[in-house]
Amino acid sequence: MSREGSTKLTYAIKNLKKHWEQAKIHWQDQNAREFESNHLYPLEVRVNAVVRGMDKLAEISAKVKRDCSEDR
Repeated sequence: MSREGSTKLTYAIKNLKKHWEQAKIHWQDQNAREFESNHLYPLEVRVNAVVRGMDKLAEISAKVKRDCSEDR
């Protein structure tokens, strides 16, 4: 299993954060602050957890593949 998926997900959240920073220049009211705290921050936390899980799964999958392909 490659890490392509987690790499794409990491890029996507970084890209979202970059665009959010640009949007905050023009959107600075209470709704913007609530959107950030209620949606963007929790999303980032969840995405980071998913990426860690995907990376760990990729490590385990690679180990299983190596172990199963060894001559015994």
